Amino acid sequence: MLLEMFHFDEDSRGIIKRIILKMLGRVWKETKNKLYHHCYDSELSLEENIENCPLGITADHWRWFLDYRNSEETKEKCKKNAENRSKQLYTHTGGLKSLARLGEEEERNEAIEQSDESSRLLSQNDLLVQALGKEHSDKVRGMGLGPTSSQVFGINYHQPSNGFEREETQRVLLELQAELAAEKLKRKAVEDEVAVEKTKRQAVEDEVAAGKVRMKAMESVCLLQGQGGKLLSDVTAWMSALEGQIRK
Repeated sequence: MLLEMFHFDEDSRGIIKRIILKMLGRVWKETKNKLYHHCYDSELSLEENIENCPLGITADHWRWFLDYRNSEETKEKCKKNAENRSKQLYTHTGGLKSLARLGEEEERNEAIEQSDESSRLLSQNDLLVQALGKEHSDKVRGMGLGPTSSQVFGINYHQPSNGFEREETQRVLLELQAELAAEKLKRKAVEDEVAVEKTKRQAVEDEVAAGKVRMKAMESVCLLQGQGGKLLSDVTAWMSALEGQIRK
């Protein structure tokens, strides 16, 4: 449904979609606050406020909204939210940042969260090593001398986890390079098409100019014939000279 209302390139991790939903949520929250504080008068009764329903909103929807905002549950929630905001040392907002920049920040935040989780697991492993001793590279702690780590966890158990990240980064770079090359080819095709159109236009302009010269010559011949002026041989020579100028 989101793609039906907004046109964007959906990434595999859904970062852009999450950013758009966050932006919509913030705008919806701000709109509700403006509606309530600008259009609701606490000194008037509920029915009087309903009669002052804003343009574009039905009376039933406006009544439901006022009932919701004036309920004790909503007032308590607004009070807690205000208290939480007052305790924040730093505030953050998307502002006028582009989706690309917000996406980069979202990816950095995810990387930090993953790093924190990895650090937590490593810390737990350190405590386990202190208690049970260092694990052998070809054995699994707690399973005796039988199975090896590759048999239990798979062949790639000891390979670094960032190998996939490097492959993914390389794949993204290759895709970007391919898109850039395709964009250059498209631009070159457009430039060639513009050059061809320019040549065609120049040819048409030259043809129009030649037609004007021929028309002028025909008018002159008709004028000479009507007046009985120059001899036919002189007219023929004059026409030949005009044709030579046109060919040039």
